[in-house]
Amino acid sequence: MLIRFVVHVVALLFVFYVVWGIRGGTLWAAVVMALILALVNSIIRPVLLILTLPVTLLTLGLFVIVLNALLFGLSFAVLNGIMNLHIALSFGQILIGYLIYAVASFVLTRLL
Repeated sequence: MLIRFVVHVVALLFVFYVVWGIRGGTLWAAVVMALILALVNSIIRPVLLILTLPVTLLTLGLFVIVLNALLFGLSFAVLNGIMNLHIALSFGQILIGYLIYAVASFVLTRLL
């Protein structure tokens, strides 16, 4: 479980520096974001998946990507509030950031 947490922190650091160009995105910010993301995914995500099930079925599951990106953006907004980063992101940046985070997490998990 600790190895998976470290993998997610490394993936978030990659997203901070490469995708968004956040220079305030330190290791501490990535650790806090990973914790926030874990809480959001364990508490809010299951409820939203059930509530949006009809839309998910109509889009053949593609809406789950949008939902995950929205939760990723929510986690980043909470991080902005906690760490005072003062960075505003568009939905496109959040979606690209989430997709790169998901791919980086998948690749790093498979490597370990």
